[in-house]
Amino acid sequence: MIKIKILDAKPECPAATQDIEKNLKNRQHAIDEYGYGPPNPEQPNEEFWNEKAEMWNVAAEEAKTMLCGNCGAFNQTKKMIKCIEKGLKGDEESEADAFEEVIDKADLGYCQMYKFKCAASRTCDSWITGGPIK
Repeated sequence: MIKIKILDAKPECPAATQDIEKNLKNRQHAIDEYGYGPPNPEQPNEEFWNEKAEMWNVAAEEAKTMLCGNCGAFNQTKKMIKCIEKGLKGDEESEADAFEEVIDKADLGYCQMYKFKCAASRTCDSWITGGPIK
């Protein structure tokens, strides 16, 4: 008798795009271990950016340009945006437009390194050039 092992198919969407608790856990890990931030990108956050500048050995103004939105691990493919949208709206088809607006306003994407939804205006210690993934 020949035994065949059936492998589970790769999920359509990353778990953190569908499970808010998993997403929050992964995001908190990125905050605690990899300096994900700043907490409010609309504020000056000089201390945050000065720390990044020192770590990367660049001027603070340059550090402010090294964002999730241009990181090589920031995934904003059409497929990933659909996954994020699906996770936000769940079964609430009537609210679809509101969730599209949230995604657009926050310029959301998915961090391939730390497995969570993130905003383009933030950064982390692991920023790499070459993004976003489109």
